[in-house]
Amino acid sequence: MRQPHLSRRAVLAGGAMVALAGCSADVPPSPPRDSPEQAFARALIAEKAKTVALYDTLIAKGGARLVPFRDRHQAHLAELRRRFPQVTGPTGSPTAATTPTTSAKVTTARLRSLERKSAALRPSQLAGISPSLAQLVASIGACEAVHALAPVKAPGPARGGTRPGDVDKLRKALAAEHAAVFAYGLLGARTAGSMRVRITRAYDAHRDRRDELRGLITALGGKPAEPAPSYALPSVPSSATAAARLAAHVESGIVAAYLELVAATAAELRTYAALVMQEAATRSYSFRPAITTAFPGMPAPAPPKQTTPTPGG
Repeated sequence: MRQPHLSRRAVLAGGAMVALAGCSADVPPSPPRDSPEQAFARALIAEKAKTVALYDTLIAKGGARLVPFRDRHQAHLAELRRRFPQVTGPTGSPTAATTPTTSAKVTTARLRSLERKSAALRPSQLAGISPSLAQLVASIGACEAVHALAPVKAPGPARGGTRPGDVDKLRKALAAEHAAVFAYGLLGARTAGSMRVRITRAYDAHRDRRDELRGLITALGGKPAEPAPSYALPSVPSSATAAARLAAHVESGIVAAYLELVAATAAELRTYAALVMQEAATRSYSFRPAITTAFPGMPAPAPPKQTTPTPGG
């Protein structure tokens, strides 16, 4: 039987198809694309890995008190990776993001700012993701918000030493805390409901700060100031509104007292005082949401002098 004749063009086309088939067999299949939720998880995992690395940097420099904060971020990271194992494999760049990629100096203030920004971002990330993931992200945001507002810790021994004037400034700050404890004790007895809960929290915060300052002054060789039997208050509140106004007034006094401590010789005391000022100013705003000055704690500027025109002038 006569074999069919193949033209030269057919032979070349057939060879090309065989070659293409051989080449395509060597090309690995493209990895599946991330779903929108997986893409979000990948970005969040990368963010958390970077945050953990930033904390590690400060912890390695002696910031042992930051370990619990770092560990909570590691818990966030572990849960995200447990839920999304497919985005943490060899192609998942977040697993490699274990060192800070920025050259900016890592400081506690920078970490606090990062926590604050992350917490503020979480509510806007909840649309379009599953309810369970939305709950996880909201919970992470709540943790970050608490990190950003975590109480300011008393400084350790000053590296450059302290001067007698520094201890005097600490005693004045302690006197202000004594007055605050007295005021909030009175407010607690005259409020109820949610306002009383807020007053009690502030009372506890100032009582803890008072005890902290006592220990710090003693450690520096000073004698802590004792509380007065009573303190004069600008008013005795008879309503929740009046109680909030008095609480804001108390916090403004705390800001002014710690402003003086900012002038201490020891850098650690300056940092401590500045952070307490921010804490008190924020609490004042929570009781009375009005910003009355651009310079909390600073004396009000003197009014401009009136010039009297001279005769014939």
